[in-house]
Amino acid sequence: MNKKLAVLLVVPILIAMGGTFAFSAFSGSSSVAINGTAGHLTWENNLTLVETNAQNTPLTAVGPNGNVYTIGVSEPYYHSSGMYKLYLGTQRYDTATSGREYTVNVTNFAPGEYVEFLAVITNNGTVGFMVAPHAPTITTSSDATYNSANASINAAQVSQGSFMGDLESSTGYIYNVTTVSGFNTSLSPEGSAVMEIWVGLGNSDGHDVNHYQGSDFSLNIDLSIVSDP
Repeated sequence: MNKKLAVLLVVPILIAMGGTFAFSAFSGSSSVAINGTAGHLTWENNLTLVETNAQNTPLTAVGPNGNVYTIGVSEPYYHSSGMYKLYLGTQRYDTATSGREYTVNVTNFAPGEYVEFLAVITNNGTVGFMVAPHAPTITTSSDATYNSANASINAAQVSQGSFMGDLESSTGYIYNVTTVSGFNTSLSPEGSAVMEIWVGLGNSDGHDVNHYQGSDFSLNIDLSIVSDP
């Protein structure tokens, strides 16, 4: 009886050690298992359209995965509050594809209209990293019939606080990028960084002086990822 009891007392100790040294139990060396995954650096960018004031003019937003949404009073996607949760797609990256940008296209803008995107960058790897945003690249044009040259429209960066005022007075596109959380700091595996991106077409104080009705833009989002093991 005493010998059996002694055996039973040892078993929980072995189980506890197996949990602590789970890699060692299968690989024979915990350091080998850790080093084998130390260079696993992958991440993803997930973009959602969360707000727009587009109503009568139907805006069409297209993400990199082929998700298409047309927004307007008479369209399938319309909310009088202007609030949405339209998933534009996820792109995944690793060290071999880190130069690839996330691209979203929005067409048929009218002066005074804007869209807001929410970008969530998630660490899917096994090591920490630091992520920093670049200023987005915005390629613009006007497809209006009275602007047959399909002329490019200027895009200017403005502050978040002045965005709505600048939207009314500007004669071209304006944009703002606001980092909400997780940028320029160590981001652990499964951690996320969040940023808001606002893009709008100026209303020229109601004059539409440059005849930009029916314009569109292509937004490229580029990020810097640095390993932080």
